[in-house]
Amino acid sequence: MKRYKLIACKVLQREIASCLVRTKNFIDLTFIRQEYHEMPKNLVDILQEEIDMVESGKDVHSGEYNNPLRMKKLDAILLGYGLCSNALVGLRAKSLPLVVPRAHDCTTLLMGSKEAYREYFDTVKGTSFITRGWVDNGKNFEEKDLDRIRAMYMEKYQDEDTVDMLMEFEQESMAGYSVLTGIFWPELPDPDLEEHGKAMAEEHGWEYRHYEGSSSLLFELLNGDWDPEKFLVVPPGQTIKPSYDADIIKAAP
Repeated sequence: MKRYKLIACKVLQREIASCLVRTKNFIDLTFIRQEYHEMPKNLVDILQEEIDMVESGKDVHSGEYNNPLRMKKLDAILLGYGLCSNALVGLRAKSLPLVVPRAHDCTTLLMGSKEAYREYFDTVKGTSFITRGWVDNGKNFEEKDLDRIRAMYMEKYQDEDTVDMLMEFEQESMAGYSVLTGIFWPELPDPDLEEHGKAMAEEHGWEYRHYEGSSSLLFELLNGDWDPEKFLVVPPGQTIKPSYDADIIKAAP
């Protein structure tokens, strides 16, 4: 049995929980709020701080697995993220390997592979996605929520010009959609989410599609089955960089 620290986006909490009960390994888990995806530069700093605290033994979320007085040492730090608008670029660990799925974003993790992600995006144009984690933690892309989103931005930035620009992005993003795709795992059926997705698509005049995702990529991450075609193992001292090819990410000095 190996001992891993997993730092992951809260939007994946239900799916990760379903994998935790099946893995052979011990997983010490910290979830990060989904909202930081909208601020990728901030997310890099937050993740690096978490990594540093884990390695120093000062992480208040975790057991004392890196305490030199204990025998239960961590074997690696796992990241439950995709590249996510370059939010992983520059991350490094000093003493432990970092293990990252080769994924564009969390959609890849839910679909099960970067190949499934690419095939879907190449064949289904103008699609937005809905999952239980995004509904629980993120935005629903419903027009009736635009006032709420504007109020949230105003509270955060306190500047009309900034908020106007952000709201333009919100509306342009919504206008480009013609399909809403619900991603489901066979082991996590969610009829309420399915009905919610269908109703949302009908409200906007979009087509609704059901996508049968796969737990394989997330489970293999937790289980230590790190095929180099699917995962990047970053040696201590090296950093995560975009590869700008099918591998998505690479390790660099």
